[in-house]
Amino acid sequence: YTSGTTGRPKGALLTHGTVTWNAVNTSTGWDLRHDDVTITHTPFFHTGGWNVLTLPLLHRGATVVLAERFDPGETLRAIGEQGVTVLFAVPTMFQMMLDDPALASASLGSVRFFISGGAPCPIPLIEAFAKRGVTFKQGYGLTEVGPNCFVLDARDAIRKAGAVGFPVLHLDTRIVDSSGREVARGVVGELQLRGPTVCAGYFRNPEATAKAKSADGWFSTGDLFRQDEEGYHYVVGRLKEMYISGGENVYPAEVERVLYQLEAVIEAAVVGVPDERWGEVGRAFVALDPKIGPKPSPEEILAHCRANLARYKVPKHLTILESLPKGPSGKILKQALVS
Repeated sequence: YTSGTTGRPKGALLTHGTVTWNAVNTSTGWDLRHDDVTITHTPFFHTGGWNVLTLPLLHRGATVVLAERFDPGETLRAIGEQGVTVLFAVPTMFQMMLDDPALASASLGSVRFFISGGAPCPIPLIEAFAKRGVTFKQGYGLTEVGPNCFVLDARDAIRKAGAVGFPVLHLDTRIVDSSGREVARGVVGELQLRGPTVCAGYFRNPEATAKAKSADGWFSTGDLFRQDEEGYHYVVGRLKEMYISGGENVYPAEVERVLYQLEAVIEAAVVGVPDERWGEVGRAFVALDPKIGPKPSPEEILAHCRANLARYKVPKHLTILESLPKGPSGKILKQALVS
């Protein structure tokens, strides 16, 4: 089942073929080896548990260490004890590892790379692990396709921080506008995917299947992407999360990246809310690091936004919480923030 962060979870029909092709694409694209070791701590009711690294590594003949639950300190200790070489987690989990006291004494020399997925990864998080000698890459995928759809080479982890790179083998991609026409590089559009890793449809939901899959096999992801001048792909945000303020499109992920530039901000989410004058405006929710002081005030946070964003993109409302609500897979639940 999908994570349901933008609506009711849907059952994606994954065949033996789609799972096998994901293993092939992941092994070749991510250069997985028979001597690799990982820890799987993401739940098995979620595609991140089974299909990001577990099955691709077992298919490769590598080692998978199973954890009953995620604990940042235990994970850091196990990396050294088990000789972990590759590790997947969602950004919230990596932030918890970064904040855990066990990081100071952790042995990370065996690690070839960390890879983050499930949600856009804050660039400061990527840079923080890079300072500790860990290659940290952002991935992209979805339950219905893969989920491992892109690869970013290790040499680009910092130079192209925030990018997800290029599509894996055996996967066609295109970025289209609302009329289904491919857009030029630099222009934001919806990502569509086609290949042997696309699911067979949604369980007992022919309407959703017909809406997502075209007759010629293209799957509409609902995710907004762009390519830079070199062809690297970037996640801009969810199509359903985009809001229009004063006639201008606003992508919450862009605003969230600016919020994460503040050292004290460890969690951020932006949603569009109704406004009589502008139609919709942004409302930001942030959680601040309790170890950092003095804390920035709401006005200081918004001033940072004004200095780094176009005026119409600056949130009109800001709420500071101790932590943001999350689902079982570790993703921030924006619906819970506005319900």
